[in-house]
Amino acid sequence: MDYNYSMVKKLLILFASLALVIAGCFYNALKVNTKQFRIREEYLDSEKIAQGSDGLLIAYFSDIKLNPLLDEAYIDAFLNAVDSFKPDIILFGGDLLDCDQRPGAELVTHLTTGLKKLHAPYGKYAVYGDEDHADKVTVDAVYEQSGFKVLDNTSVLIGLDKGSYLNIVGIDSMSKGTPDLASAFAQVNANHYSIVLSHCPDIFDSILGYPADQLLSGHSLGGQIYFPLLSSFDRDYGCKKYYRSKTTRNGVTLDISAGLGRKSVNARFNADAEIVVYTLRSPIRSTGE
Repeated sequence: MDYNYSMVKKLLILFASLALVIAGCFYNALKVNTKQFRIREEYLDSEKIAQGSDGLLIAYFSDIKLNPLLDEAYIDAFLNAVDSFKPDIILFGGDLLDCDQRPGAELVTHLTTGLKKLHAPYGKYAVYGDEDHADKVTVDAVYEQSGFKVLDNTSVLIGLDKGSYLNIVGIDSMSKGTPDLASAFAQVNANHYSIVLSHCPDIFDSILGYPADQLLSGHSLGGQIYFPLLSSFDRDYGCKKYYRSKTTRNGVTLDISAGLGRKSVNARFNADAEIVVYTLRSPIRSTGE
């Protein structure tokens, strides 16, 4: 029997190359991506953003899911990164702890100390995630000691420079929580730009009838280990419809953070951990006037 040795050689090279690519993906997922995060910079443009709010920096992060998979070095790295931007406002999107893989007391103390050191002249705000409802005593203690105000179906109007204002609205988690949109938006002035903070992105459709401009969510971890087809069949309640990236409808934009932590397995693939830094821009700056 005659063999096409050239073809066999090409196939062997192909299989070897595929094996190397797969091995590289596994290595990055387990050894590289678990030790790093990205900084994503975004701009928020709106006619509601007054000149006094122009250039305001907001640091947003979500889903720390503190558990034994995270170490103090990683915690210090992302908290130092948040602080390095000198944000005017800091927002956290829920799931402070992982209540399935509980962290030790020392790690909770370390995180609390780090969160307390974060400085934002216009305040630090958070909402509850589904994991937080499993141990609200510990979560509330961390927030209280670190200076974060929990917006649980309520809002705050922040006075900025030159008589400008910004609404921050906090809605409880769809998953394991009790979201109450009527209460959350009861005091919101529709003339001012409104950033809504809610852990589960599937709340998006429900807020479209309220004075909202930007919804910040998390919950999905971007899939953590994300394969476009397979991941569409395995989504938790609260992120079944909206799972990754950004969506805009009726003038409202949903932005889903992939979070900072990891759950169940110490790996990330095609779903980089991240911190998001938003810069507010008024029409004057946007048009160059």
